[in-house]
Amino acid sequence: MKKYDITNGYYSVYGTLTAIVVILAACLSLPVVLPLGESFWDTYIYIDGAHRLSLGQEIYRDFHAPVGPLNYILFGLLSAAFPDANVVLVIQWSLMLLTLPVVAVICHHALERGAIAAFGLLLPYLMVSILPFNIMSWNAFPGVDGFAYYNRHSAVLLYLLVATLFFVRGRAALIGLVSVLLLTLAFTKINGFAVAGLMLAFAAVSRRIGIATSAIIAALCLSVAAVLEVLTGSVSAYLGSVLRLLANNDAVLVANLFTTVSARFDVIFAASLFAAYLLASRFWGAGNLLVAFDHDHPRKPRPNRLDQDWLWLGVMIVADILFESQNFGGAAFVSVWPFLLVLLLATAPERRTRLSPLVVLIALVVLPTITKMLHSTARAVATSVRDVSIATRNLPESMRFSAKALTVDAARKARPILVGGRETYQAYADANILPAYWLYFDHRFQVTVLETMDEAIGALRDREARLGRHYEVIDVRDFANPITAVMGRTPARGVSIGGDPFRAVLPLTDEEAQALSQTDIVLLPTCPVTTARKKLLADYARAYEGFEQIELTDCFDALEHPRYATQ
Repeated sequence: MKKYDITNGYYSVYGTLTAIVVILAACLSLPVVLPLGESFWDTYIYIDGAHRLSLGQEIYRDFHAPVGPLNYILFGLLSAAFPDANVVLVIQWSLMLLTLPVVAVICHHALERGAIAAFGLLLPYLMVSILPFNIMSWNAFPGVDGFAYYNRHSAVLLYLLVATLFFVRGRAALIGLVSVLLLTLAFTKINGFAVAGLMLAFAAVSRRIGIATSAIIAALCLSVAAVLEVLTGSVSAYLGSVLRLLANNDAVLVANLFTTVSARFDVIFAASLFAAYLLASRFWGAGNLLVAFDHDHPRKPRPNRLDQDWLWLGVMIVADILFESQNFGGAAFVSVWPFLLVLLLATAPERRTRLSPLVVLIALVVLPTITKMLHSTARAVATSVRDVSIATRNLPESMRFSAKALTVDAARKARPILVGGRETYQAYADANILPAYWLYFDHRFQVTVLETMDEAIGALRDREARLGRHYEVIDVRDFANPITAVMGRTPARGVSIGGDPFRAVLPLTDEEAQALSQTDIVLLPTCPVTTARKKLLADYARAYEGFEQIELTDCFDALEHPRYATQ
């Protein structure tokens, strides 16, 4: 390995990292208004989940969630430090509380190969970690993507895992980083952990990681899980919830694989072509690029013949297809990027500077994701200059958003149509179809959700003041319940947040129904009535027997506990 002075790139790499941290902290300290985007549901899940944990509710016992608890814990920590920061930025950047130290260690080891290697890992990490945008969009208007945060987070963790496998050569650092990343993946979203397991299994089989090292990593992860289980019982509860969700979704897993291949065909085809090229190059006399990458490093691994560049790329393609099939909308195939950097660094310098097939194929794999993400960012920044703020009186500074004037105006004009046409929308719900196929991706609909939620909070407070009541335990029969967090009240226990009734809502047990029956008031959004909202209410209806239905606002009905009928 050519001798490289780490100090040549040390200050530039860590100076960049420090500057980014300062800039992000400044953004979190300012009242940033972001352009509202499509499908903002996951934003409300984080608010709901973190609030429940802050009140002492136990995840997977008092409430169910479609993802791991670490999402809400990190969001709660960062939002406590920056209470007025825009909630989208807090959610998007919360994982960096863990990944910044990880990437700092990885860059330290990558600097052994030069500043280009370190920056080649750092800059893509920063792009995917910082920008709150997905690769796919279903709306022509730009805006931040308030959904699939945990998908983007898992993609970043897989990216760092691959970078660790190939760039970190110190045994203690390798064991520590892989263990941290595995545990973080496990408690962020379980399918990301499963995909990481596939990659690590091949690393062990090919001896990229030694047997002893693999055993130590497994022992560490199992020990941490065992301690958490003994102290909190959360691990078994989490696994039980995952198994119940899998049982509810096993019929769609194969269909999702086909959807992934069609949606990500550009990247999958280019990556598959690249793997075929690497395999064919053996017959043309070219060597294994991983051998060249490891050749002159003082701490090179001792892999076996399975440690082939084309085999590794093939394993990553399969792993990413499996990952993306359960993570629509996230960062497509970014976990393969550190491996592509390995192949580029292993290539002779003169081949890197000309348009060789290897360079072209790397570009074809990487550029679709980069250009889509940067394009979404540029459009959102450029067009938001002319946006108008969405007027809300009861929502906190952290939930301030903007939208195009025509979108806000259209939402206002559509409001009486939604209210007056309730029977029509009820008929759509009865037919199990949406009034518009892309309803949830319509910015106008998301503006309506935000404004009607704000009005419901005001109406609740007015009703309490007028009738001398206090609704402490509040439920919202919708995807999530951020209203209790905003009002500082107690969310009902026994519910599934992230309440997609066709995928993520678990059957109500008798104990959960009993807990829900103590709810003071249940809010029912009606602008418009949809199949999902109708089914959510039906799934929980037996817990609300005897509740009195009232009209809270023109877009919210409510079910009030029978105890208030005697007051």
